[in-house]
Amino acid sequence: MKLRLVPLVLLLLLVTAFPAAALDSRDLQNYNTTPMAVAWRNGDIIYVAVVNEYSNRDTYRLEVYDVQRRSSLAKREVLVPGKSILIESFDVRDFKGARFPIEEITIYRGYYGRAIKIQDSELFNVKDYLVPANTSIAIEVELDSIRGSNKIGRIMVDDDFTLLNERLYGRITVNYEPGIAYYHSNVIEYQPPKLILTMRTPYVRDVDLLNFSIRHRPDGVWRDEVIVGPALIVYSRDYRVLDNTGTYTRTSDSTDLPGDWVVR
Repeated sequence: MKLRLVPLVLLLLLVTAFPAAALDSRDLQNYNTTPMAVAWRNGDIIYVAVVNEYSNRDTYRLEVYDVQRRSSLAKREVLVPGKSILIESFDVRDFKGARFPIEEITIYRGYYGRAIKIQDSELFNVKDYLVPANTSIAIEVELDSIRGSNKIGRIMVDDDFTLLNERLYGRITVNYEPGIAYYHSNVIEYQPPKLILTMRTPYVRDVDLLNFSIRHRPDGVWRDEVIVGPALIVYSRDYRVLDNTGTYTRTSDSTDLPGDWVVR
């Protein structure tokens, strides 16, 4: 896949490297396994979206563990209608007894369960992890977190994003604002630099998982650091998004329906 080069001259000494919550290819496989699901953190709230791709309703169990996985900190059973995406939430302030950070949520269907990683916003500023088909989205890259303490280097963005199931691709448009503007002979305005990636989701028949990558190479280093971008669920118009949290604000048009179909 071709890469677009975004040269950056790093003017400040900034802190540290990538957080432990960065994704890898195994995380993408876990998100994309039936039932498809993604999880993300926003402040003290952990959200999880579970997809029921079947026509009939189905029951799933959500469990939260700490990293040692010795005992369940929270357990919830949900009933999801067919062709629907259910959003549930957990407040991490309810897990004061946890001695270690909560990094995963386990999803069970029957006796089978798998853990999915909770996505944090330290590397990417994502407004919505659930995106309808044929919709424009914008994701801001947190440059300070990616470049760390490196003063000079470069960031390479994929030319295209990928939908993992249908093997579809779409163009990524890179908008870079250096943060320094020269107006007059003695006037210079500055603000933090911004790197914003815009893309438009294609038509999908069902649901799919959107992803892309960024590569970072500090000056003097000959090997790229591969940064897997956020995993977003792209869904067709046949799906309903059902918000059972009361705290999640969606930026795209919602098809939320009220009802008592959720079992906690």
